[in-house]
Amino acid sequence: MTLTSPGVGVPPLREARPRTYAMTPPVHFTVSYAINPWMDTSVPVDTERALTQWHTLRAAYESLGHTVHLVDPAPGLPDMVYAANGGLSVGDTVVAARFAFPERAAEGDLYAEWFARNGFGTVHRTAAVQEGEGDFLVVGDRILAGTGFRTQRTAHDEVAALTGRAVVTLELVDPRFYHLDTALGVLDDRTVAYYPAAFSERSRRQLDEMFPDAIIATAADAAVLGLNLVSDGRNVVMTDRAPHLEASLRDAGFRPVTVDLSELLKGGGGVKCCTLELRRHDTMSDTLIPHEVEPPASPTPDAEPHVAHNYSPIPVTAATAEGAWITDVDGKRHLDCLGAYSAVNFGHRHPRIVAAALEQIQRVTLTSRAFRSDRLEPFCAALAELCGKEMVLPMNTGAEAVESAIKVARKWGYDVKGVPDGRATIIVAGGNFHGRTTTIISFSDDPEARAGFGPYTPGFVRVPYGDVEAMAAAIDETTVGVLVEPVQGEAGIIVPPADYLPRVRALCTANDVLLIADEIQSGLGRTGRTFAVEHWGVEPDVYLLGKALGGGIVPVSAVVADTDVLGVLHPGQHGSTFGGNPLAAAIGHTVVDMLTEGTWQQRATDLGDHLHSRLREFIGHGVVATRGLGLWAGIDLDPSLGTGKDFCLRLAEHGVLAKDTHGSTLRLAPPLVITVGEIDWAMDRFAETLRDHG
Repeated sequence: MTLTSPGVGVPPLREARPRTYAMTPPVHFTVSYAINPWMDTSVPVDTERALTQWHTLRAAYESLGHTVHLVDPAPGLPDMVYAANGGLSVGDTVVAARFAFPERAAEGDLYAEWFARNGFGTVHRTAAVQEGEGDFLVVGDRILAGTGFRTQRTAHDEVAALTGRAVVTLELVDPRFYHLDTALGVLDDRTVAYYPAAFSERSRRQLDEMFPDAIIATAADAAVLGLNLVSDGRNVVMTDRAPHLEASLRDAGFRPVTVDLSELLKGGGGVKCCTLELRRHDTMSDTLIPHEVEPPASPTPDAEPHVAHNYSPIPVTAATAEGAWITDVDGKRHLDCLGAYSAVNFGHRHPRIVAAALEQIQRVTLTSRAFRSDRLEPFCAALAELCGKEMVLPMNTGAEAVESAIKVARKWGYDVKGVPDGRATIIVAGGNFHGRTTTIISFSDDPEARAGFGPYTPGFVRVPYGDVEAMAAAIDETTVGVLVEPVQGEAGIIVPPADYLPRVRALCTANDVLLIADEIQSGLGRTGRTFAVEHWGVEPDVYLLGKALGGGIVPVSAVVADTDVLGVLHPGQHGSTFGGNPLAAAIGHTVVDMLTEGTWQQRATDLGDHLHSRLREFIGHGVVATRGLGLWAGIDLDPSLGTGKDFCLRLAEHGVLAKDTHGSTLRLAPPLVITVGEIDWAMDRFAETLRDHG
């Protein structure tokens, strides 16, 4: 829309308007069949890369102030990511798609159900084949409609009758441009860009008459689906591979925002294909009113009167979350730099994990271990392989895994090592945090966690963390295990001396003692390795895993070791009703598969280097010291600035969520989906908070 009448040679000023979009993540994306000229089943598809590119596209929309609603993907429908084909939304009317090819037919019903369930208007189905916004593009008060390859001509009349808008038929003649949105992009209510050679001669004349100021794309622009774009009237989100079109848009006063969707191009789709616009309005204008759920009232000072006061939370009440962001009940977005203490390593509601959960929920979720499930053995086999071990004991919470490991180590000591019954001891480190059960707090040296909960469980010897000589002196004939965090989390992200873990490993081997590595916080990609012990080339006898193993959806934990260790357990000696349930196994298996690819570990390494580089800038300017590995950082504030809790409260006011540990120390553990730009944004807010304190 033009705001002013420009002078000669001066591009018009463009006005952006907020939009509401529906998108479906490419969790199941692949090219397993060919229904358009772009698809080649012999070309490999990287689904994880497609997901990353899709996330970038979604983030671009949200950064421009648009609203994105997610449609859950369905297994067996790899093209469901191309949400634009799911229907057409105009005012209070939605026309759900009727697909031309049987491979996509089921999508029509799924999108129709989604529209109806979420209240985006009255849903209609046409008798004729039509593929939604792929062939119906709204321009002002009329609809341009494509035909020739997918959508039948008679569907144009049906859509005109249902929407009450004039529908202009355009004939496509090049099979590469099988949908209208591949050859024509809507820029605002009066302006389009298109590739003339994709249309019949008659349709070219129509376009020339309707849009004399249209931007004409080149063959090179069209060949990369450059016209498969999304515009809010000013900002044009488009591929990064059409520089001529990008320059033409800029010359016309638009602002191109480019993204890489090369992986999704293998399926014959681009930016617009992945984006279905949702329009609701009371008039025939094209002014959009985003469909929003009315948020509940803001919490009162005593926001949780019926919740036990065992936590003192930051006063932010989450309503929704996605990726690295949490939106509170007042609609304010916060960058999550805590990651639920590493439980959401893969971000809130990661589409691949959510899809696995939804699929399993529809099958079976709980049987108890009284029966087998078809998901448990595959999960345990995959996790054992990831750890280089033979057997898995599935549990629920991290503390439950620690308790289980204590039992296993004692049983191993009696049955295998030959320690006299009732005399087994386990060595632990000072400053440890392994959970809050009675047994675990018995060997904690944190008075806040320990005081007032006695009598305490015996059988533990505590030595200073990082002190190998003290550990060597503590080992005797009753020692069955050494329980240690490779990097101490709750203590403030304490990284041990370089020789510590290798020497502990050697001590355990020499004295026939189990080395038990608590990787519940440090493991599964957090530090830039699958397991933190890998930084020192150490392999423990027992891994303890949890938090991120549940993908941020359900509690999943595990004790992982070889058969000669876990084989000491026999039926009736240990159990868990929910441990290893089918839902947990399906989610845990998905997490293991994601980690096997190695991309998350590399991401944590690269982004962690950037995070620590930025944090070091603050040393001497309100920060005393920083430390950590990967996307895990401990920060010691100058005590004169106040407590870590006070700093986190002020940081939350700036839109960044973090948590203190002890005194003036706080820690950062953002989801691994965070970007460099988001890290920089958080660090800028951190700097502002330091200045406020100063």
